[in-house]
Amino acid sequence: MRSLFFLVIVAALGWSGYWWVGASGKRQAIEGWLDQRRAEGWVADVGDLTVTGYPNRFDSFFTDLQLADPGSGWSWSAPSFQIFALSYQPNHIIAVWPETQTLASPLQRITVNSRQMEGSIRFRPSTALALEQSIIALDGVNMVSTLGWAASLSRGQLAVRRAPEGAAPDYGYDVTLTADTLRLPEPVRDRLDPAGLLPAAIATAEIRLTPVFDAPWDRHAVENGPPQLTTLNVGNVSARWGEMELAVTGRLDADAQGYADGRLNVIARNWTEMIDLAVAGGWVSADMGGTLEQGLGFIARMTGDTSRLDVTLTFEDGRMRLGPIPLGDAPRLNAATF
Repeated sequence: MRSLFFLVIVAALGWSGYWWVGASGKRQAIEGWLDQRRAEGWVADVGDLTVTGYPNRFDSFFTDLQLADPGSGWSWSAPSFQIFALSYQPNHIIAVWPETQTLASPLQRITVNSRQMEGSIRFRPSTALALEQSIIALDGVNMVSTLGWAASLSRGQLAVRRAPEGAAPDYGYDVTLTADTLRLPEPVRDRLDPAGLLPAAIATAEIRLTPVFDAPWDRHAVENGPPQLTTLNVGNVSARWGEMELAVTGRLDADAQGYADGRLNVIARNWTEMIDLAVAGGWVSADMGGTLEQGLGFIARMTGDTSRLDVTLTFEDGRMRLGPIPLGDAPRLNAATF
């Protein structure tokens, strides 16, 4: 009995020592990262940092946190921020944002309020902290800008997972974004729908992509610059706004100049309304809108359902076209050659 008691005491002392070393290391790592950002000219201030959670957790609590990158002019501030991790699995953390936080750029300041904003992040167990999986859950998010606009999201989720081996090259990530009842900023909504004929909110939206990069997303990507996008697999991009429905699938690769090269299949219901919105919003000219409606109308009539359009968006030689209709320059997937 005494031997068992002695073993329990030794195990408890050993675990306590492990926890103390781990908690001290976690605090030093956070403070070291903040010091490195300051050395690079960032604003990286925190009112108080504590690490608690003994015996099974490493829980980090921040107050009055402010990060600002002078290069981009972007900043983020929050009255509190929390990071939770199991002491026996420190590469898997949970982040909890406060109910109110602030994003700022040289042009505006955005106040973000939410009922829930939590993220679960898992890294590969190494000093590089390569991303393995991240899930961010959003509920009751409202944004208000000093420029006078507001936007909101009833519910949403963003999930990023490293693609399974064999399903994509080494640095592929499966990205899924879902959104319910998304209210666009008033200037955007007014520009798209100046007559106010559409509902105030986009009912649903879903994005399923697998972007492939030339390097992993890890701490070096944050500190030294992001990796370059080489391929974009589009599993599904869909949205429903009023009577309009849109679904896009396909694949794009970056050509030698970084331009998108490939094909996307576009299925649109009540597509003429989409063209009207694009013209009203200034995204395409009235002449181009007329050309699109005439050319795509011929394609739609061939299917027997003029309200439904099934057409290919082609990217080739730095240009893009929708069906047979040229649209102009293709977008760049990366700028690796510049």
